Amino acid sequence: MALTSCYNTLQNYYISSGIQDLDGISDNGVSVFSYANEQSINQNITIASHATDMWYYDGYKRLTSYNIFLKNLAVYQNTDVSEPEKKNYEAQVRLMRAMEYYRLWVFYGSVPLVLEPLTVATQYVEKASAEAIYQQVIADCDFAIANLPAADFWATSGHLNKAAAQVVKARACLYHGYDPDGVARAADMNTVASVTGDIINSGQFQLGTYYRGLFAPSVGQQANNKEYIFAVYFLGPNNSKYGLWGFNVSTMQFYWQSVHPSQSLLDAYEFSDGTPFKPGDARIDPKHLYKNRDPRMAQTVCIDTVHWEDGSFNVLGAPKYPTIPYLFWKSCDKEEVVQNGGVNAQKENTNITAYVPAIRYAEVLLSYAEAVNELDGPTKAVYDAVDTVRARAKMPSLPAGLGKEQMRERIRQERRVELAFEGFRYFDIKRWRIAGKVLHGMNDGLITRQFISPKNYLWPLPEQEVQINRNLKQNTDY
Repeated sequence: MALTSCYNTLQNYYISSGIQDLDGISDNGVSVFSYANEQSINQNITIASHATDMWYYDGYKRLTSYNIFLKNLAVYQNTDVSEPEKKNYEAQVRLMRAMEYYRLWVFYGSVPLVLEPLTVATQYVEKASAEAIYQQVIADCDFAIANLPAADFWATSGHLNKAAAQVVKARACLYHGYDPDGVARAADMNTVASVTGDIINSGQFQLGTYYRGLFAPSVGQQANNKEYIFAVYFLGPNNSKYGLWGFNVSTMQFYWQSVHPSQSLLDAYEFSDGTPFKPGDARIDPKHLYKNRDPRMAQTVCIDTVHWEDGSFNVLGAPKYPTIPYLFWKSCDKEEVVQNGGVNAQKENTNITAYVPAIRYAEVLLSYAEAVNELDGPTKAVYDAVDTVRARAKMPSLPAGLGKEQMRERIRQERRVELAFEGFRYFDIKRWRIAGKVLHGMNDGLITRQFISPKNYLWPLPEQEVQINRNLKQNTDY
């Protein structure tokens, strides 16, 4: 029950069913209602404000749960839990802790490193260095790799496994693997290539047959999908996938129109023959922008009509925001949509059991390709990894003869469209050190964004915490 309580923290909207909102602070998307202060962040964080506090406070709440569990597990003496089981439980929760510190490290850099429950006497914790936070992430991942089963998501009944720990380690090493000028570090890339290569060579995982089937339960392809390395599991009817305030995610997208793709993302989808999109091209149909385009585009965004996989459709009507008419719909589900046009805001009433993929095999292939290309250039293994992802999308293989820099851009392009609205893009443009280039001056249909580089690569700590904790120093430039 205590372990299940820890897993319950992973159902937080902003890191599971609402992960698409995170793309609202990247060049991929627009969050029109700014539930997590996306517009404040996009207009430039000039002082320590409440705009970025949510991730700090929610993060340490989750860490509190993990640390309480780990402290009590360490002293648990009853014989109903064997020593191997205790190691397994510890590894699962230490991996959750690694996932949380990874987020805090990316957002804030140097933060307090808290590894056991705080008391009145120990509450004033100073910041650990950003490098120390990274090293703790790696240590927790390594413990998890050594003590979690080498089994897939379904064999572990939805619990974390060895491959999940390897992917979290790869994410951290990829982020650590670029210097402030965006130049790759060979040692980190070697680690990424090793752990992702191990997953590929295990043969345990494979891509699902249909892209949108990974995200929408009623398509009928979520159960036993071998692409899931880890997913957040919502067991209906009492634990259905939710949006905010009890409304389902499809209602939020179709009625509220809460998340939209940016024009920049729309333009990133290639033509179906693999050539880059260019405005004014004769292949463009103004009434059906996704005609003759990468099929993932039509499975990720829509405009006035939603065509469901069973052949039915819903007409959504005129967009509420004409300057950003396209909607994100990749994870929307027909069974969540009330059949009077699909726009009635209704409280959650579905019996759907749903999975929100948090770690999937496509990410492994693309991370492996990125690391090996940075080390050795566009080898056959690099081509094979990227082309495997493209083949599932029914896109042609990459052209032969690409140079290292050309392959780098193709891999980054592939990550952008394959992982759109899954919470990766903001982290990617920061670690590649291109966030200022792609965000500053971007007009997203509501505001013109500002990103002051290098200042905005890290967020300020909550000012309230700095005032309360005499040992906590604010981040530079705030």
